[in-house]
Amino acid sequence: MTPKTRTHGRSGRSDEALRDLLADSSHPLVAVLDSLHANCFVADLDLTLVWTNRAAQATMVGLAPAVREAFGLDVGQMVGGSIHRFHKDKARIEQILSDPSALPRDAVFSFGGVTLRTLINQVTDGQGTRLGYVVVWDNVSARNASADAAVRAVAAATEQISGISREVVEISGHTSAEADSAAGATEELRAAIAEIARSSNEATGQVRAAVTATETGVARLADLQHASTEIGDFLRLITGVAEQTKMLALNATIEAARAGSAGKGFAVVADEVKQLAGATAASITDIEARIEAIQSAAAAGAATLADIEHLVTTVLDAQTSVAAAIEEQSAVATDLARSITVMSNDASQATSKTNQVADGIQEITQRTTTLHQLIVEA
Repeated sequence: MTPKTRTHGRSGRSDEALRDLLADSSHPLVAVLDSLHANCFVADLDLTLVWTNRAAQATMVGLAPAVREAFGLDVGQMVGGSIHRFHKDKARIEQILSDPSALPRDAVFSFGGVTLRTLINQVTDGQGTRLGYVVVWDNVSARNASADAAVRAVAAATEQISGISREVVEISGHTSAEADSAAGATEELRAAIAEIARSSNEATGQVRAAVTATETGVARLADLQHASTEIGDFLRLITGVAEQTKMLALNATIEAARAGSAGKGFAVVADEVKQLAGATAASITDIEARIEAIQSAAAAGAATLADIEHLVTTVLDAQTSVAAAIEEQSAVATDLARSITVMSNDASQATSKTNQVADGIQEITQRTTTLHQLIVEA
């Protein structure tokens, strides 16, 4: 039912019953309103404050300095005065209150550092006749101040976290870039070490071949020395035979001389045999000298090859150690490349997670702002 506002004479106004009821402090309704924990004002149809409950009176005592500073009123002057004293646009207030569909209506009212949340509704009787207005209100200054402080603290914390997140993203980006660069350099190092290892293996093979060839040369020189020794033995045998032949030729010459003319031919032959034996002995002496030179050269060559073999063996051992060290370095470089790749991936994941944290912080900020708005408007 649409409430009706009756505006007959002062003594016949429909809000007089409400005035009379509130004036009776013994009325149960007044006792109920005075027992409310909420602050309550009642205004008549002319928007004049006609009554306040005990909670509102106590609250107004604390607001007295702000009310006096903002409106030039003492709290004791509020009852009996129009609510227009607290609004700049009188016509707008009357338009809102005259529209039944606009009520109940809540609003936030601020002055002198004080914020009040108000809820106004019309008071009607059983027939829907409007008798006046009731205003339930609360001082939300401290609550809103706490909410503002909390929002500022959250904003400061989220801004600090956002700054840290941005720094982490930047550092992670640099780390990822440096890790990628290091991974590339390490890969090049690993490839270079692998090439060195391959060359070292080839050199090791060549040194082993040199060792084998040297060992073969030493063995052949040893065979040459042995053969030279055997030839010397044969030559000494031949020398002995030549010496015996010379002795026999000498004896034959002597016997031929004894035989006189009958032994002349035999003497000639014996002389030739003696000369041949002497030439053979001289040749053998020359051959022995040459064989001794060959044996000396072979011995010197064998000694030299033995020294070469020792040096080549030493080089082989060193080359083997180098090859082993290179293989170890190659393994280390491979592990290092793998570790750097993992570090690069971890840095990328850290960047991703930090971006998620930044998104979460932004969402928290938005939700905090929304919550603050709900608290202020509640």
